[in-house]
Order: sequence, then C-alpha cells, then structure tokens
Amino acid sequence: MLRTVVNAIGIASLSLAALALSSCGGSSGGGGGTTGTVPTAAPSGAPTTAPTSAPTATAPVPTPTPTTGPATPTPGPPVASGQTIHAEAGSLNGQPGAYTPPEGNTPSGGTGSPIDGINCDPTMSNKYHVHVFLAVYNNGTYVAQPYAVGMVNPQPAVAGFVNEANCFYYLHTHDSSGIIHVEDPNPNNIPTTQSIFTLRNVLDVWGISADSNHFGPFQGPVRVYTSGQVYRGGGNNAIVNASTYMFYGNDPTTIPLYSHEVMFVEVGPNYPAALPNVHFYTAF
Repeated sequence: MLRTVVNAIGIASLSLAALALSSCGGSSGGGGGTTGTVPTAAPSGAPTTAPTSAPTATAPVPTPTPTTGPATPTPGPPVASGQTIHAEAGSLNGQPGAYTPPEGNTPSGGTGSPIDGINCDPTMSNKYHVHVFLAVYNNGTYVAQPYAVGMVNPQPAVAGFVNEANCFYYLHTHDSSGIIHVEDPNPNNIPTTQSIFTLRNVLDVWGISADSNHFGPFQGPVRVYTSGQVYRGGGNNAIVNASTYMFYGNDPTTIPLYSHEVMFVEVGPNYPAALPNVHFYTAF
C-alpha cells in the first residue's frame, strides 16, 4: 500500500515537471519548441549636435574724424580812411534816430536809482573827469549815439548840448558827438590816468545790452577796435590817429574806459572799409 502511494507521488511529480518544461517551450531533449525572443532596443548613440558655424568677423567701421574749418583769423589793424571825426561839443556825428528812444535812457536804464553802484547826483563832479569816444557802425552805416544818456528828466538841448537835468549819472552824454563823459566824485582819489569804469557800465545806465552778436537794437556779428587801454587825455592829445587802432575782440562790454580812448563797435555782416581819426575837444 505504501509503495503504491510513493509511486503515485513520483509519477505526479514527473508529470508536473514535464508540464512546466512544455510551458517554457522546451523539452527534456531541448528541441521542438520555439523560444520567445525579447526585442532588443537599438543602441542609442550620443546625440548628434549640429555644428555651430564660427561667427563671421565684421570689419571695424572707422570713426569719422570731425572736420574743422579753418580758424577764423584775427582781424588786423583797420585801414585808416584819412578822414577825421570832430567830436566838438554839441556836434552830431553819424546818422541820427537809429535808437529808441532817440535821446536819453531806455525804460530799462537809469531812472534815478543807483545802477552798478553809480549814483545819479543833482550836480556833476570834476574830481575825476575824463572823456572817451564811442562810434557804432550798423551794417556799415555810422549811427549817432543819443544825447542825454545818463540823465533823468533832461532839459531841451541848447545848440545840440544838454546841460540841465534832475540828476546826472557819473556816466552820461551831453550831445550826439560820440563823447561819453565820465564824471565821478572819486572818493578813493583814483588818478585820471587810470580807469574806473567799463563800457558795460555805460550800457547799463543807458538801458541797452551788447555781446558778440548784437549791440543794442542792432543784430549781427560784432567786432571791436580801440585805440588801446592807455591814458591819452589832456589838451595836447586832442587828436587820436587811426594808426593807433587795434582789434580788441568781439565783446565790447569789457572795454575799460581811459581818458581819450577811442572805441569803434562794428555790427556786421557788412563792416566799414576804413576808420577815421578822432578829434576830441580840448578838455579833459
């Protein structure tokens, strides 16, 4: 009985083994069945990177060199006309009526209050008293300066000369001769061989402005000639010759005022071909 059971178990075990081998596609003899194949993945190579082209070199663009025109030459001495302006008391030199108002200060000028520290006094002082001459050319035309500049409520001119007003600034004109009177009480006792004021002070009292591109109402490039910043005063030096004139610059406001100094302000674009001598009346 026991042997029969053992044999049955052995036979059952063999059957199970054969069945397992059959399910794997093989047999005890290794043939007959098809063996299943696992698909093999294709080997993946390293990713191919598209070649990057080298940057194309750009030729440097040259920086243009700024073109500079030729330097403006400094004007030389003016041509002497051989004529003489006689700046006598009460005389009229130049074309009148070129300024507004035609005489006296503009509304921007002195009305009695101090201008640039310059007072308007009821009388004129002879303590420091010198004369300078100013001529202005507008586009080649000589224009007369107004009389009574630097005076408040001037009285009518007598023979072209104004000598009465409510008050007088230290810088003023009595006529249209071109003469500017510098009459300062001079508390510091500065000798008349030296300068106290500049042309800017005159223009501030007058109420007009100037620079290298205009003079008062006249517009255009400005050039200035003077007889030099030296003392020439006194009755024995009444005539200032054109041969002494030299180019000063383009801004007339900075000119220091010396006794018997001559100043020509030329507003372009047209300029006078020649400049005259100037004769001061024999005083101061």
